[in-house]
Amino acid sequence: MDAPSRKSGRRRQPSRKYTVDAFEGLDIGDGIPLSVETPDDDEDGDFNMDNNASPEPPDDDLSVNGATEEDEGEYQSPHEPVSDEESIIGGSEADAPTITRGFKKVNFDEIAKMKGDPRYNPRGLLEPAARGSKELQRLFFFGPAKDDQMPALKSHYRWGAELTTPSHEANAGGFGGFKTSYYHRDAAMKTESEHGWQWYEKQGGRESFRTRQRSNSLSPQEAWVYISPAARQTCEVLMGPYKRQTLFELKLHASLNLNDPWIPQATSVDVTAPVQDTKSQRNGWMLNLGEKIQHLEWAPNLSGSRQFLAITTSPLIGSDPEEQNFSAPYAPAFAPRPPSKSCIQIWEFCATSQGRLDAACAPVLRKVICSEWGDVKTFRWCPMPRQSLAKQASERLNLGMLAGVWADGALRVLDVFVPEKDVEETEYELIVSAAFTAQPPNTICTCLTWLSSTSVIAGCANGCIGVWNLPSSLQTASTENQRDSNAEPVIYCPVSSTYILNVTTCYPSRPNIMVSSSMSGHISMTDLMEMTSKATVTPAATVRASRSRVGRSVLVWHEFAQVILTADDNFTLVAFPIRRFFRQISFTRYKSPVACLAHSPVHPFVMAGCIGGEAISNNPLRRAYENKVPIWNQTWFTHEWRQRSANESTNIGAFSGDEVMTDDLNDPKDPATSTNSKADSTPQEISRVLEGFKCKEIKLFNTEDAFTHRENGAVYSTVYDLKTSIKSISWNPNLHVGGWIAAGIANGLVRVEDIAS
Repeated sequence: MDAPSRKSGRRRQPSRKYTVDAFEGLDIGDGIPLSVETPDDDEDGDFNMDNNASPEPPDDDLSVNGATEEDEGEYQSPHEPVSDEESIIGGSEADAPTITRGFKKVNFDEIAKMKGDPRYNPRGLLEPAARGSKELQRLFFFGPAKDDQMPALKSHYRWGAELTTPSHEANAGGFGGFKTSYYHRDAAMKTESEHGWQWYEKQGGRESFRTRQRSNSLSPQEAWVYISPAARQTCEVLMGPYKRQTLFELKLHASLNLNDPWIPQATSVDVTAPVQDTKSQRNGWMLNLGEKIQHLEWAPNLSGSRQFLAITTSPLIGSDPEEQNFSAPYAPAFAPRPPSKSCIQIWEFCATSQGRLDAACAPVLRKVICSEWGDVKTFRWCPMPRQSLAKQASERLNLGMLAGVWADGALRVLDVFVPEKDVEETEYELIVSAAFTAQPPNTICTCLTWLSSTSVIAGCANGCIGVWNLPSSLQTASTENQRDSNAEPVIYCPVSSTYILNVTTCYPSRPNIMVSSSMSGHISMTDLMEMTSKATVTPAATVRASRSRVGRSVLVWHEFAQVILTADDNFTLVAFPIRRFFRQISFTRYKSPVACLAHSPVHPFVMAGCIGGEAISNNPLRRAYENKVPIWNQTWFTHEWRQRSANESTNIGAFSGDEVMTDDLNDPKDPATSTNSKADSTPQEISRVLEGFKCKEIKLFNTEDAFTHRENGAVYSTVYDLKTSIKSISWNPNLHVGGWIAAGIANGLVRVEDIAS
């Protein structure tokens, strides 16, 4: 027999009920009832939740249509009747029933929105940011098809474990290294490299550029007025280990090996020179160009040991006496500038067989492209793959097409050639007329990018964008026999009501999609396939992101993460997914406003140059694929600039009282050899470069150190010296040297280094 079950000996009685309110007389409430009776979730079909949904919302600061918390609360409750007057003004929020969860009152509308009620989603799409699994997040982020998901999965598998900087070679498991985008397959690249340049190789493009691009050779003395006549001849910079830095003097167009400041010096006690630590070794160069670096960019499609960096400089803002007195008869940002001399310098760097910078070969100024069309505002090399860069009969190497915007407001395209390596002298060339010139009517070009190997896009100061086709423009100009004719655009239409700050395309995966940012704070994404010639952009072809308070001058397309990257006024790196353009995601935060942003076609790492002099790298792909991973930043180097008097001692730290080591030959105690014995007492400039920083984890929200420019609850703004800022940064796009990166600083210094591990 089964053993009888044991029964409790306690007497059964109902639970005791208290009729006296224990909180009576205490002022702890606001007159609102603690709770109201709510309908059961299982009985109301409008409030059913997905069983596979994640129990926690993602770590994001996002909302539908960019609305704030106050905007999201202004909805009418579905359980209350709506009057005609309330339907016009949005209804009364006080009549909506609420429930209490702890000490927080929650409106029914908030519950409905979190549970995916379609009545509170004006876009008609699901909101994975409110309640959604990782699979649902990736579905809406990358797309539903296998061709959308697999490239993202492969990219995350390859680079997801690398936090901030790339590795030079992949390990045994296939992690790291350099690789072009998985969205752009080898077959597509081969087709594009072979058939995309037939207009140049076989259809008369080469001959048109050869006959229409006129140039004259200049001597070094004649070209000096185009390069930097007002540039400072020397630049003093402190470099090396922290608190043991050495003062170096860089002459104009001179170079300094980055490893020299880190080599230990032998003391008088120990004559034998100490061995340098492997961790302190640097692989790069520092250049002095004398003036503010306006823009720099590496030449693509070069597979050999010769690598070329194009750099343009310009005077600082306000250097013109008319601009200083505010008496200029023109608006520099909206009207063409008067003709002035400028140039584009092309520097050559050598690579070793392992893809490193060759320390035995110093950088060489290989060519200077001079012009009289005003300062070069920006330029872009054509990034489309090319089967082979042809050589002319004179054995000159073709670097490809270079499109630029000059201060006169015109867009021009140049075919650039450089002499062979055996030629030791620098080549100086004055461009008299370009083969392709485009001048929009009653406005100027402000930015540009390449759409394909045959088309180029430019944004204008009046809010319009123009698309020009090179083969048709060259053919029309050759038929009319006009050397300086203005090319007609294929598409010319307004995308904004104000100044276009930047424009880019989603090349190579989606080359027909163009993204532009304007001074009004709008970022627009336009499908060029849906546009007609000289027509207004239709709503079906354009979608806009949430408007920001200020215009965003930084705008790049990140191919591996399939997002548009930009920076807001809170120093935050913000991403707009290509499939959910109305939604923004915060990737990381920097120490000061972002002045430039560099991305690479062979790895997913991004380098940001800040106004405060910081160059910071991180991997946006990690947060794009999985939004709850830790965020890490790596500071490449920081730059500080200041003025000092000529009689200031050089062995005293010029920054924050740090001690600086100097050579015995420059001892200020010896008046015969001291640099302070100069009669010239004019103020001098000095820079300091700090490096060797550790990786730092970044907190975006809900922490006291989330905002670096906030103190005791108040947000402040720091004003930096103009020459401290990093103006331009560029990764090398060539596969075997993808770890090379160049940074241009406002005081004229250029740092080129291989930072791949």
